[in-house]
Amino acid sequence: MSGKPAARVSDPTACPIPGHGVNPIVSGSPDVIFDGLAVAREGDQTACGAALTGNLISNVLINGRPVATTDSLGSHGNVVIGGSGTVIIGTTVTVAEFTPITPVVIQQRHNAQFELLDADGEPVPDFKYKVVTPDGKVYRGITDHEGLTQRIFTDVSEFLQIEPDDVV
Repeated sequence: MSGKPAARVSDPTACPIPGHGVNPIVSGSPDVIFDGLAVAREGDQTACGAALTGNLISNVLINGRPVATTDSLGSHGNVVIGGSGTVIIGTTVTVAEFTPITPVVIQQRHNAQFELLDADGEPVPDFKYKVVTPDGKVYRGITDHEGLTQRIFTDVSEFLQIEPDDVV
């Protein structure tokens, strides 16, 4: 195994100071959680008052501080003896093969939008219309305040016919 289990709040340490024995890590990251528990980092405390100070993973920083794993050391000489069953952290770098992203070909679609103007060149708002394609597809709507219809998209360039509509 190239890594070790991440240490978290409540994971045990074994302290050599008489009377301290096995005691848990009691502080950790306020916002990085592994398996529902705060991650232990350099300087985090154990129940016996020791701070985690040695055998930390310096290439993995949590909140800017090296992360603790099993076998990390506390300032009393205590050793972290338990950790995550699902998060393994190590110092070995394994470079993954790069696979470039496959380009996506987007088909260009044709589109059209009509602008309805009166005899003076002013927009005709709120005009009920229908647009009919050569294959009989009908688009119905009402022009907006600028006299514009909805934009109609087709897969090929084709003739569109617009006419008044009393169904809308």
